[in-house]
Amino acid sequence: MNGGMAYLADNKEPRRDIRVWMKEARSILMCGFSYGEPGGAVPVPGEGRIARYARRTDYHDILRERMNGVRDWLKSEVPGSHAVAFCDMSPILERSYAAAAGLGWQGKNAMLLSADIGSYFLIAGLAMTVELPADSAGPDHCGSCTRCLDACPTDAFPKERVLDASKCIAYFTIEAKGSIPEPFREGIGSWVYGCDVCQEVCPWNRFEVPARALPPPKAPPSLPLDELAGPKSANLRSRLKGLPVARAVRKRLTRNALLAMGNSRDARYRPILEEHANGTEPSLAEQARWSLEMIDSPP
Repeated sequence: MNGGMAYLADNKEPRRDIRVWMKEARSILMCGFSYGEPGGAVPVPGEGRIARYARRTDYHDILRERMNGVRDWLKSEVPGSHAVAFCDMSPILERSYAAAAGLGWQGKNAMLLSADIGSYFLIAGLAMTVELPADSAGPDHCGSCTRCLDACPTDAFPKERVLDASKCIAYFTIEAKGSIPEPFREGIGSWVYGCDVCQEVCPWNRFEVPARALPPPKAPPSLPLDELAGPKSANLRSRLKGLPVARAVRKRLTRNALLAMGNSRDARYRPILEEHANGTEPSLAEQARWSLEMIDSPP
């Protein structure tokens, strides 16, 4: 279910037990940081959509710094103690520990849901040598709701709480190399980096709260497709520097924009598509030809 991300299957032992990663760990502190934007964003015709989290400054260093602040406070309060922060970069199942700590429950879309703030939040942890009383996992509040499963445009959930990355829009637009399989292209719609569909339909996100620990968004909810795939792409990427979306390989982001052009069926993109269709990069040329066929075909 990992798609082309074989590394997710590595380091199984520390994923099962954090003490393999930090042998002296006795407790784990888990924290959630909202990146909510109550009100959401309406898709703009002719623009490529970006997942919410990717519009802000890359969160990894920011959240590690905040957790390191807790580490330093702990050292001052408990001399001789030791702690190590982690945030989505170590072989640790952060979501499982967060659920066990009571931050939320694993929803049917496999994401962590909170009855207080929904699912638009990031998690970071601190493994420490200090032994603390354990919190209790919270109840599952999904009930009979299947909105997230039903809304997925590429049918990426083979069953509840299981995500097949090889069918996921976020995987296709961020991680997948080369050409995106044709059966999934129309389902990707106008997404060019990530996907929020299963979160947008979740009833619990009516409780989302504005971000406080993270800087405000530096990029709009969507970007012009002609800038992403056209001659202005270099200027656009410079404006996105420091954001997760800027980490996407240029060829991959261009491919995603070409695909979205095809799904828009807008003839104004024909010059850009024709240029790429006659280009030297095979995957971009193939994607551009597919998109030209979409523009020429009846809706």
